[in-house]
Amino acid sequence: MRNRFVRWCLGALAMCVGGLSSVAAAEEYFLQQNDVLRMTVFQEEDLTTEAMIGKSGEVSLPLIGTVKVLGKTTGQVEQEVKALYEKDYLASAKVNISVVGYAKKWLTVGGDVRRPGTVPYPEEGVMTLADAIAQGGGEAESGDITKIVVRSRDGAVKTYNLKTSGSVALKHGDTVTVPRSDFSALAVTVSGKVRSPRAVEFPKEGGMDILTAIAQAGGFTEIANEKVVTVKRREGDRFKTYEVNVKKIRSGDAKLFMLKAGDIVIVNESIF
Repeated sequence: MRNRFVRWCLGALAMCVGGLSSVAAAEEYFLQQNDVLRMTVFQEEDLTTEAMIGKSGEVSLPLIGTVKVLGKTTGQVEQEVKALYEKDYLASAKVNISVVGYAKKWLTVGGDVRRPGTVPYPEEGVMTLADAIAQGGGEAESGDITKIVVRSRDGAVKTYNLKTSGSVALKHGDTVTVPRSDFSALAVTVSGKVRSPRAVEFPKEGGMDILTAIAQAGGFTEIANEKVVTVKRREGDRFKTYEVNVKKIRSGDAKLFMLKAGDIVIVNESIF
């Protein structure tokens, strides 16, 4: 009876150890580009070194040269390096590999956002689609948030509506692109300190001046700065910015400023 109990205890212990090993294996870190590794070899101080994983996925180590480490665990690298040293240089090599600097995570936000570029991905937790757009300064007036394109590092492409999918979790290396609204190419967007910010349809024939566009958006509010109205105009892949003194135009002291389809008119707030 006692032997049977002992065998049961040993079996249960083995199952626990096996379960812990499985959890540990699932949580192991796989090395990636730009990680910095430190190698030490017991009683071989001259072999101590630090190296960054480059684009090739390799690091250069003393005596044995380059070693492919990308996508492997530190334990796997230790065994490979140990074998290489023992093959030609050391009778017995006790190798320790550790990560002393982790690669920074990032994603790219582009298209019609206010601050396109690379944004840092949090070391802990996740970044949602809404977070990414906010990091990019928010969508521009001409942006279409119903057709946001997310491209992953492996080339997979998905399209999201920010209103319904803002909580979607993004991954390190994703590229988020806010496209330009199809309608905005046929309209002038008026925003800022006007009474009714909106997209004003651009006439099919003739043109539109800045006074007409502001009037169709309800006119200036009491705190509008009529002397500095910003007009953003897309030229190729970039926006060109104009500063327009509407007060002078209204008084006849400046020429009428003509708009183009797709222009964005931003009425700033007066500092007084």
